[in-house]
Amino acid sequence: MSFWRALLEGPVFLFRLWLWAWRNAPRERGWLVLEAAWFSGFIAAGIVLWPQAPAILIYALLVIIGSWTYPVSTVHLPHNANGKNALFQTYTLRGRVIPVLFLELTYHLEHHLYPSVPSHHYAELAQRLEPYLERAGVEPVRVL
Repeated sequence: MSFWRALLEGPVFLFRLWLWAWRNAPRERGWLVLEAAWFSGFIAAGIVLWPQAPAILIYALLVIIGSWTYPVSTVHLPHNANGKNALFQTYTLRGRVIPVLFLELTYHLEHHLYPSVPSHHYAELAQRLEPYLERAGVEPVRVL
């Protein structure tokens, strides 16, 4: 997905995901209705309480707008659709601060290669894979 396509997907992503779950998980529809009611009720409360507590609606809008970045941050940025094989179709970041802030999900290549490994083990997995990745020509992106 291109950057602009991922950005445009943001505002409709959560609704599409909810509809997909509705169609594909009929046994979970009670929870889905509850989730939709909670969301709608929170927005309605924010509108009704605007004069007394504008922070409620502002918070809701910030959360919604923040969720729009999900397709960009999880689809566009960590993937390379033009990669010649599985080793070059995702990126992996190395650093001390950024990987911790992102709960080790900056080890995206490792995640794709070994999806059953829990994320708190990605740093160790990355160290173990380093010689193999280096021989294959994979260059991790260095960050803080």
